[in-house]
Amino acid sequence: MLTAYFLLMLWITPTRYLPFVSSAVGAFATFRMLPTVISSVVRPFGKPFRVTPKGSGNEAIGFDGYSFAWIAVLILATAIGLVINIVPETSHVEEQFSPIAACWSGINIVVLAIASLICFEKPRRLFNAFKLDEEVHVDGVPGRMVSLALDKAVVAVPTKTRFASADVTLSLEGFPPFKTELRMVTQRRRSVARPGDKEAFYLHLHFDLSGSARDKMIVKLYTGRYSQDVRDIDKVAVSINLLLRTFGRTRTL
Repeated sequence: MLTAYFLLMLWITPTRYLPFVSSAVGAFATFRMLPTVISSVVRPFGKPFRVTPKGSGNEAIGFDGYSFAWIAVLILATAIGLVINIVPETSHVEEQFSPIAACWSGINIVVLAIASLICFEKPRRLFNAFKLDEEVHVDGVPGRMVSLALDKAVVAVPTKTRFASADVTLSLEGFPPFKTELRMVTQRRRSVARPGDKEAFYLHLHFDLSGSARDKMIVKLYTGRYSQDVRDIDKVAVSINLLLRTFGRTRTL
């Protein structure tokens, strides 16, 4: 039955559904929505409408202790109930404990464990980043800019590229060269590379524009004819990021 459900969901939403993870997202949302629903029924008026966090609120590291506590309680209760009913000395079931019930309990624990990882959220970006593919130069080295925001750019350069310092100059079309700070360099390993990836270093360049240059960058970001297509879920990246959250890390581009 579980396999049939997964196949049905993959057929209905082939690019937006990820088995177990999508169920965990729904379970996580339940703990946040339930108090709101109950309070709305008890007192439907007089409460302010809340939106998603804006500005500096996005920079804070998010840990949802409320949801994590409830998820931990349910995992513990499920595990204790499973052990009690499996061990003959403590089992109160007259007949043999059903393997199907044990299987569903295990699935429940797995889904709740994934939901608990969602409680640890990495800091959100203060500004929106746009995916693009433009030719740029970093200290005279040619590269491809794959992501751009008002305060950051990600540039792919050949793996043999080296710089004298972390202070580099970024040159892109329509702008005079400006100084940036190279804060991080990433490279995807072959085992986790996405389709179409090439061997490259990804330079994470941070900058702080002001005046007319900042205004010009805003115009470029929000009037550029960038792709509005909804991309498929990168299932490998989602799975790896969930695992890395266990160790307090995230995989970025």
